[in-house]
Amino acid sequence: MRALCLLVFCSQLSAGIVVEHDSGTLRLDSPPKRIVVLNWWLAEHLLALGVTPVAVADREGYDEWVGEPALPESVKSVGNRQSPNLAAIRSLEPDLILTSGHLSAAVPAFKKIAPTLVQTTYEADSNPWDKAREHLITLGKMLGREERAHALIQQAETDLAQTRQRLVAAGLLGQPVFLVRFLDDRRVRIHGNNSMLSQALQLAGMENAWSKPTNLWGFTPGTVADLGGNADAWLVYIRPWPEADRERLRQSPLWPYLPMVRSGRITGVGPVWTFGGVLSVPAMAKMLAEQLIEGPEPKETPDS
Repeated sequence: MRALCLLVFCSQLSAGIVVEHDSGTLRLDSPPKRIVVLNWWLAEHLLALGVTPVAVADREGYDEWVGEPALPESVKSVGNRQSPNLAAIRSLEPDLILTSGHLSAAVPAFKKIAPTLVQTTYEADSNPWDKAREHLITLGKMLGREERAHALIQQAETDLAQTRQRLVAAGLLGQPVFLVRFLDDRRVRIHGNNSMLSQALQLAGMENAWSKPTNLWGFTPGTVADLGGNADAWLVYIRPWPEADRERLRQSPLWPYLPMVRSGRITGVGPVWTFGGVLSVPAMAKMLAEQLIEGPEPKETPDS
């Protein structure tokens, strides 16, 4: 009888869902249905798995900067991503909160509201593509959609292989590229090897021309003067780039001497959210490849 009771007790313990995450081990009796997401790349993964959250942090910002997958109208907003509204989250009675380690100080407060899954894709000295795939599979397991998670990853890898073949056909394989977001007519963010945008670039068969240290988000704050180190590189900037800043830069004494300006190797992509998840990578790679295949923007090519 004691052995039978022990067996029943152990069976009850092993029932349900158990996953490892950045904050330890999370156990749930059944897949959660009311999920609040406090990070946009986690929202991307949730929607890709076919699950609609009850709320996200900064829903308006997601619609503007991310866009795809689109959020249904029913999804509410629970404050901004840096300091989400705990009262708003609690009022929705979630059975799971999804967040990243960048809100680690608030995780104990989240856990008082609902079970909390912590997944940090962007960290110093990490590969965000590897992390994103790992996190998608974990989330799929928790939601009873692990097979779908693997299918999404397989499709992403297929799309990347197709993009690579297009670059091979265009003779652009191995092309060095600076990936830049202009902040004004002087300051830039240069995306390095540990950025998701660079992962897209490299998985498609191109090379990142920037090799200097970056922050945990994968970019280096710099200036236009930092872009002169590779005579063969393209400059791919991320839209939007305000026309006023663009014109002031083109009138600066430095601009005409940059190698990519002299060779006409300049083009833009986007707008694109550069801190996305698994679905963002093949989309960014395709966008980059299409712009390089199309060639430079005529108005950026120097007159002589």
